[in-house]
Amino acid sequence: MSSIEKNLLTRNALIDSYNQYAQGLDTKDWPMVRDCFADEVLIDYGDLSAATGDAAVPRQADDWVRHLQSVINGFDITQHMITNHRCYISDTEVSCRAYLSSDHVIFSNREVPAIADDDVITVVGEYNNHYIESGGDWKICKSELVVHWSHGNAELFVVAKERALKQLKG
Repeated sequence: MSSIEKNLLTRNALIDSYNQYAQGLDTKDWPMVRDCFADEVLIDYGDLSAATGDAAVPRQADDWVRHLQSVINGFDITQHMITNHRCYISDTEVSCRAYLSSDHVIFSNREVPAIADDDVITVVGEYNNHYIESGGDWKICKSELVVHWSHGNAELFVVAKERALKQLKG
């Protein structure tokens, strides 16, 4: 296989990883989300991840996925759109930057799938994921998210966390 073919396959795999991550979050398929990550991962999502640990200290991917569950499970629906992938592939580094726009919704009335401004928080930013090859697959070993702006009811993150905790307790 030529280096051009290898780079194209790698690029496609990185984009697939972003798509799998977004789909896993939005369908709450946590094994799918977990499969995106190496066993140890560096996470730097600024204020969004600061309470979960130091961005410079590797954490177990299982712990990170549990943290994601503790918030996302409390929303009625989310939609993560990850676009404009810019891949960097060299002999020493494989990474990919991509834009994020994500809606997080708690319906006022679950029987009517319509939202008011207070029912949604939209987060817009940019991911920068770094990858390692593991068993023939590309896994995220470092993930950074810079939030550029958000719009809507930021209090929904607190409500979602409380709802997710209640679901856990049954």
